[in-house]
Amino acid sequence: MEIPVKYMLTDLIKSKTKDGKPFFRAIMCDKEGSRKNGIMFESDKLDFEPENGQIVEAIGVLQTYSGQEQLKINSLRLIIDADPADFLPKKAGLDPEVLFAELTEILIENINDEHLTQLLDAFLSDNNSVALFKKMPAAKSVHHAYMSGLLEHTLSMVKISVMLGDFYKDTVNKEHLLIGALFHDIGKIKELQAGTGLEYTDSGKLLGHLVLGVELMNSYISGINGFPDELKYLLNHLILSHHGQLEFGSPKKPKTPEAFILHHLDDMDAKLNTFNSIFEKEGTEKGWSGYDRLLERKLFKHM
Repeated sequence: MEIPVKYMLTDLIKSKTKDGKPFFRAIMCDKEGSRKNGIMFESDKLDFEPENGQIVEAIGVLQTYSGQEQLKINSLRLIIDADPADFLPKKAGLDPEVLFAELTEILIENINDEHLTQLLDAFLSDNNSVALFKKMPAAKSVHHAYMSGLLEHTLSMVKISVMLGDFYKDTVNKEHLLIGALFHDIGKIKELQAGTGLEYTDSGKLLGHLVLGVELMNSYISGINGFPDELKYLLNHLILSHHGQLEFGSPKKPKTPEAFILHHLDDMDAKLNTFNSIFEKEGTEKGWSGYDRLLERKLFKHM
C-alpha cells in the first residue's frame, strides 16, 4: 500500500504535452527539509488548481529522469489546515539568536573606525532587516539553502575574516574585510522571500542581491555625517565584486586585497557547505558520492 506524504509545492511550472494534455513540474518540500523534483500528468483532473506554496498530500513513484531522482505523482490532495512554515527547509540545531549574538560580539570587538562603527550600528538598529537576516536562507538551492542559512554563512565569513585580517595585517584592512563579510550577501533579504516556499522577489529577479545589497548599505551610509566617499566606494566594491567573475554576476572583478579575500572566502564556504549537503542527502558515511553536476565531480568523504 502506497503511503501519502505531505509536501509544499514550490517552483511550479505548468505546461502541456505534445498532444495537448496539461501537466506540471514542481519542487516538493517535505517536513524534514528534503526537496524532490515532482511531475504530474493530466493535472486537469485535480479538483483544485495547483499553486506555489500549497501544502498537498501526494502518492507517487520515485523514478530516474535525466540522471536525477523524480517523483511521478499519481494522486494529489490539497491540505488546507497545514502551517507552511513547517515545510521550509531547516538545519537541525541551528539557533539564529545564538548565531546572531556571536556575530554581533565579534563585529563590535573588532570594528573601531568611527564611520564603520556607525554603519554597523545603523544595521543593528534596523529591526526589520535584522529580523529578515536572522531567518533567511542564503539561497534557494546550492549552499546554505535552509532557514537562517544566510546568518550561518555570514558568521563563518566573519570569523575567518578576523583570522585572515590579522594574518595579512600589513596588506589588508581587517575592518573593511569584516564589513564586507557582513554585508556581502545582505541583499538576499530583499532578493528572496521565505513565506510560502523559497521564491525570488521581483526586485531579486530584476536587480539581484549584489545591487540590492549596495542599495541597502548606501541607505545606511547616507544617514552618517561625513562618511568618506572613498570608503563608501571601497565597501561598495566588496559587495559588487564578491562573485569574482563577470560571468558569475559580478559587474567588477575584485581589485583590492579585501575584495580578493572576500570572493575566495565566499566561494570556499559555499562549496564546503555543498559538500556537506551532498553527503547528508545521499547518506554518505564514508566513500564516494554520486556525480554532482554543479561541482562537476564526485566527492570523497574520508572522515
